[in-house]
Amino acid sequence: MKKLLSALALLLTGCITCQQIVLLTEERSWLGSYTEGQQVTFRSNRGITATATVLKPQEWHTNTDCNWMESGRYQPIFSQIVLRPSTVYNEKNRDFVVNLRKNNPERPADVSFSVAGLECLSASKEGQITSKLQQQACTLSTTGKTYPAAYVFRQGQNATIYGSGQLQAFFWDKQDGLIRYELTNGEVFDLVSR
Repeated sequence: MKKLLSALALLLTGCITCQQIVLLTEERSWLGSYTEGQQVTFRSNRGITATATVLKPQEWHTNTDCNWMESGRYQPIFSQIVLRPSTVYNEKNRDFVVNLRKNNPERPADVSFSVAGLECLSASKEGQITSKLQQQACTLSTTGKTYPAAYVFRQGQNATIYGSGQLQAFFWDKQDGLIRYELTNGEVFDLVSR
């Protein structure tokens, strides 16, 4: 009987295909349209120039062997963009990272940020929004460009600092990506160019 059940399970899993999850255009916009090797330049309210280099974007699917029994009928997608700042603001969490993970085509992708150790998640359980995506107008001192509804993440409000990081807040725009970050010492870096 065990052999029959094992053979039946093997036969069924071999004949069933999984649905590969794709990100919607709106979800993909969280990645800020960065390209590999791009240099992003910021200038502070104290006259300091800082740069960040965009690393190779990463994207992959899990459950590629279509294991229905253990992993389900979907092949979740994971997408990541990393900006490597020239200045180290947090020894253990150096990079500015955005992650997207989508497990189910009928639910929105989970967005998570780790900007030099200042972290925020849009959701921690499928279908349950746990963070407070807050929007705020932001005008850059460097270019004068105004973002009427930039996403803002602040330590103690909708973000948490891990380690001995220096960041206390950052602003994100879905088209332009990281547009501002603020340090605990009051220094504010605004986007100059991408």
